[in-house]
Amino acid sequence: ERRFEETFGLEARGVSLPQRRFAQAALSEMLGGIGFFHGRSLLRSERREEPVPGMESVLFTAVPSRSCFPRGFLWDEGFHLLLLARWDPALARDILAHWLDLLNADGWIPREQILGEEARAR
Repeated sequence: ERRFEETFGLEARGVSLPQRRFAQAALSEMLGGIGFFHGRSLLRSERREEPVPGMESVLFTAVPSRSCFPRGFLWDEGFHLLLLARWDPALARDILAHWLDLLNADGWIPREQILGEEARAR
């Protein structure tokens, strides 16, 4: 609670106790949604009808829901990092570095990372 207040200063700004508890729960859920994924994404190919496996990749990322969406979404990660960068800048940099490692030869990062069988099953 002390670290939370030092980081976000909600009590000092007059935020009520129930609202502060809600904010703490939201941060806790965000931290609990961080995971490490590895495997191969399936990619579309102009030369084949069926998707082809991409390169083996790893991703350390926060996910919207571990049970329903066990994969990374680049758009969502931008919003996750706004919060995480305040709480733990080193953690946020590590997550961002994993996304940047996915940059392909054309300069693109696929917006959704479905790595491995668990993620593909969802």
